[in-house]
Amino acid sequence: MTQPVRRERFLIHKTITVPGNYRISCDLFNEGRFFESHESFEEIWQEEQGAVRDLYKGLIQIAAAFVHLSRANYVGAERLTRTALEYLAPYRAAGAMGFDVEAICRDTESGYERLLALGPERITGFDLSDRAFYAFDEGKLAAEALRWGAWGFDEEGRVLEMEIAVPN
Repeated sequence: MTQPVRRERFLIHKTITVPGNYRISCDLFNEGRFFESHESFEEIWQEEQGAVRDLYKGLIQIAAAFVHLSRANYVGAERLTRTALEYLAPYRAAGAMGFDVEAICRDTESGYERLLALGPERITGFDLSDRAFYAFDEGKLAAEALRWGAWGFDEEGRVLEMEIAVPN
């Protein structure tokens, strides 16, 4: 019996900034490139160990839910949307890291209701363009970074260039 060929995985080192990845992730999500948006947010999420880690997890899961929707995977889309809303709940009232989390959640809840109404049999009828819009207010980042003790910022809230390692 032949053994499957295993592809070696290497780590690529790159330099990122949190606002740079926010811009990339938001643009990709808003263009309907959900997998790529998820990947860009994940670069920050993997490094963040503080209080905004779940914010990133929620945004990642919404993007991943849309990957599942684009593949007509009802179970994955339903589960990820539901858990994304749970992750984002603590940030809704005041927002976080420049994101209007309330607006993102409101739009996502509307999509979730449409998803449930369609059910697994009619999931292909889900309009992928009817979704939340990802955006953040860069002017709030310094104060928000201090408020949350976020990774990628110094003790005065200034953006830092951060070296990360990601699989190739």
